[in-house]
Amino acid sequence: LISEKTVGRHYAGPFWEMADGSAIKAKAVANAPGASADDIPLLKLEVVASQGKGELSGITTIQRLNTKGGKASGTCPSAGAFLSVPYTADYAFFSKGKGS
Repeated sequence: LISEKTVGRHYAGPFWEMADGSAIKAKAVANAPGASADDIPLLKLEVVASQGKGELSGITTIQRLNTKGGKASGTCPSAGAFLSVPYTADYAFFSKGKGS
């Protein structure tokens, strides 16, 4: 089921923030090439900071999978200009299981 409702946002950093107020920041610890030369790398990320008690609470690891696009080619039109390159990816969020 696909929802049209925004439940969270992903920012550079990398940083994720959910509508429930929970948020995490991560750092890349491993990468692998995307499926084609135009695809940004697959990533394994570890959470380095978190806040809130919502959906992202307890998340320790994130994987960026199934990337399509995102590789920049060429140069920016002028010094200081941003070059935006669209991409899609799946992000999988993992938490450590609690022992009994």
